[in-house]
Amino acid sequence: MTVYGTRVKMVRVLLFGATGFIGNPLAAALRRRGHTVYAVVRSEAKAIELSKQELIPILGDASEPGTWTPVLDQVDIVIDGSPSYGGISKGILDNIKSSSRVASAKKSRPKLGFIYISGVWVYGDYGDHPELVADTTPVGPDGPRKPTGLVSWRPEFENSVLESRDVIDVLIVRPGMVFGGHGSLFGVFWKPLVEALKANKTSEPVTLVGRPNATMTLVHKDDAAEAILNAVEKFETVSQISSPIFNLSAGHEKLGDINKTAAKVLGITGEIIHQAPTDPFSIAMSTSLLVDTTRSQQYLDWHPRHTSLIRNAEIYVKAHLYTTDYYSTVNKA
Repeated sequence: MTVYGTRVKMVRVLLFGATGFIGNPLAAALRRRGHTVYAVVRSEAKAIELSKQELIPILGDASEPGTWTPVLDQVDIVIDGSPSYGGISKGILDNIKSSSRVASAKKSRPKLGFIYISGVWVYGDYGDHPELVADTTPVGPDGPRKPTGLVSWRPEFENSVLESRDVIDVLIVRPGMVFGGHGSLFGVFWKPLVEALKANKTSEPVTLVGRPNATMTLVHKDDAAEAILNAVEKFETVSQISSPIFNLSAGHEKLGDINKTAAKVLGITGEIIHQAPTDPFSIAMSTSLLVDTTRSQQYLDWHPRHTSLIRNAEIYVKAHLYTTDYYSTVNKA
């Protein structure tokens, strides 16, 4: 296969999280370029759906290594895109490192590759006036800010990934707040707007949880998928640099501006009130920071195309609305 005049090696990938918001477009991007994708799924129904997408389903569970470690002998790279909060990802990494595939690589086979999909929340919250952080900015105890509580475990896990380079080749990507299509994270913010629309209370005040002055680090799901696809195709080179960590962000916009624009698209004319987040997930969702992606552009040849949620809000908000029960509720009324 030739891409931009360069011969690209066909790669065999084992993907965790293939039905997820990042994993599914990533799997599609890999298949469009002719790569082979094995996908771990927990149900036969999902296995059938992934088969329709030209993926090879592995019926099993990330927490049950016996169901997927035999496949390691058939792949070049493992991608952990599981929606985990600690334990699952650690188990995946530990079982890869103790596998016969890794043991055999020490003798005669090339090293197995491992890509971990992390996130920018590891940098912590920088408040109303965030400073620019790079993918070389320290995170965790040595970083300028503590990571938000929901992902407080991630810096340590990222270190364990990097410390595994003696037995596997590794790479880490840190996407920002992912939006677009049917699974936008912003749907969490917009749920009260949809409820107001369903109840025909469009002129009444609507309360949303979140900090309006928070600077959102944005990346469209397809741009994130393209970056990781490029990482797969350039893996033999980029995994060998001193710090194989890459931020994925296409732009930055204030949460309050995003939500007010979404309300306008939905015809909500009532006052938009923002309530301070209190639970760990809502606090993480309001993480405010500016992220530099110079190294991602340089090493991954990544050039995101969807650089603003607000500018194309009509498309993104309506896409989200169609994934809710709004239209079925309206039609039954």
